[in-house]
Amino acid sequence: ARSTAGVAVMKQWFVIYSRSSQERIAEGNLQAQGFETYLPRLACRKTQARRSLVVTVPMFPRYFFVRADLDASRWRSIYGTFGVATVVSFGDRPAAVPESVIDELRMREDSDGIIRLPKEVAFNAGDQVQITDGPLSDVAAMVAAKSDRDRVFVLMSILGQQVKVRVGNDRLRRAS
Repeated sequence: ARSTAGVAVMKQWFVIYSRSSQERIAEGNLQAQGFETYLPRLACRKTQARRSLVVTVPMFPRYFFVRADLDASRWRSIYGTFGVATVVSFGDRPAAVPESVIDELRMREDSDGIIRLPKEVAFNAGDQVQITDGPLSDVAAMVAAKSDRDRVFVLMSILGQQVKVRVGNDRLRRAS
């Protein structure tokens, strides 16, 4: 922090809303301008061509953080940065994010910089679930039995018959 005429001036974190799927591009362009940025990432399982892959994705799609001093004249260049849609604001001034929020997110990162969230409570036999991705996405099912630590067998009705399928816990959500 520095002081100007007795008023403390310091950098704060602000939220950037990027253009669709351009978080990393916007982040790189802001870094090239000398801004400190933070894009929290998660490991996520995706199914592609019937193969299950683990990829890193932004924790908050289209959102990331930038550290800036609003009393510095160059912070407005953020608005014109390629990949940035806008700076999240309340009124005419960007909304600051407490440093503690960024610290909490960073504390959850592993050695690769990926945030690890606590695993969802395991499903039990009889639980009504819905498959979240893959060729059976959005199919309703019922947990039949646990398979191993990360997977369960589910029963679903396909073409009028009950079919038993083994599915990862991370590809299921409780039916609403």
